[in-house]
Amino acid sequence: MILTRGFLGALFSSSALGQVHHFYSGVFTGSSLYGVEFNEASSQLSFIYNGTLDISSSKWIATDKSNRNIYIANDNTYESYGIGNNVNYIVASNAEPFTVFGAPYSTGCPGQVIKVGSSGTLESLAANITYSSDSGIHGLALSSDNRFIYSGDDMGSSIWTHSYDEETTSVSKLQRLNVTGNPRHLAVSPQGSFIYVILEQNNQLAVFNRDKTTGLISGRNKTFSLLPSGKTTNPLNQTSLFECSLFSISNPGYSNSSLYWSDEVMFSVPQEKGKYPKYLFATVRSRTSTDPGFVAAYSLDSTTGTISDFLFIVPTTGSGGASNSITPAIFSEEFFAIADAQGNFIEVWKLGEGATTATVVAHLDVSDSPANLVWVD
Repeated sequence: MILTRGFLGALFSSSALGQVHHFYSGVFTGSSLYGVEFNEASSQLSFIYNGTLDISSSKWIATDKSNRNIYIANDNTYESYGIGNNVNYIVASNAEPFTVFGAPYSTGCPGQVIKVGSSGTLESLAANITYSSDSGIHGLALSSDNRFIYSGDDMGSSIWTHSYDEETTSVSKLQRLNVTGNPRHLAVSPQGSFIYVILEQNNQLAVFNRDKTTGLISGRNKTFSLLPSGKTTNPLNQTSLFECSLFSISNPGYSNSSLYWSDEVMFSVPQEKGKYPKYLFATVRSRTSTDPGFVAAYSLDSTTGTISDFLFIVPTTGSGGASNSITPAIFSEEFFAIADAQGNFIEVWKLGEGATTATVVAHLDVSDSPANLVWVD
């Protein structure tokens, strides 16, 4: 199902500007799509839209960069494009015609490049993004100029680089870089020199050098642990002390890493035209329902886009389950939202003074397991 700007406008037109913001949440189970309002002044979350769609699940959702449309990765389709597998991840380019890219999480299956119409609706399959027979892609990222596609190959433990020509809608395979630790989700720095990769199994954030001209990844720059160095006895809903520090790959830190699996990496959204993100966020999920996941934050160099400082690692409210996905707000670099599939809730968080920590400012329980969120204003 595609929701056009007209629908969004009708849905949100009664809201006050400035202090009130909105996002959608997809779900892992059920056939819902949640539209949620965040009142910044009162720190409250409320449902604006709680609809049942003709889908099995809205596992992953994305918007075009004009926030005119929502794209949904259903069980085996993107809208009406069936591929007969576990459709998992979907992103859209940041410039017209806002081409959509998707990937199924199934061994050996290709990704898809999908053309959109003038209104943003999905129209036709333009090209395949091919991998190897042992590949299972879990995340996609585009370079800021939309000329290169990067794929996190969770099953094949590698990162793929493909070039994309918008004019001819052709995709060319450039590189497969073997990386231990199950690469999951990725983010390319807007400046273009680095790509940040979640290593799901190793619970690490890996930073790779990237050639801005060729698009190729030349090697690992740094690796940071996404787990704290230690913790007290820590059942959920109890206050605990965490010794948070930054680690290289030679010092993985937290000894119970097998009990966790890392999830998401996202840049904060600059509020001034021509500026680059201030922060990078990453999340970890717990494999047990009795222990929390984590959210980590780093400050970024405004010129190069590399990590300049570690800011914090703090426990999330719940374990995260299959998600604990983080989505930075588009109205401020101080806010982000987190979806918790295990606890069935959505939260908005805010950075503290000096960005040395973050705390929950609003919480909303939902019926189905939320997958990821997209802000629309």
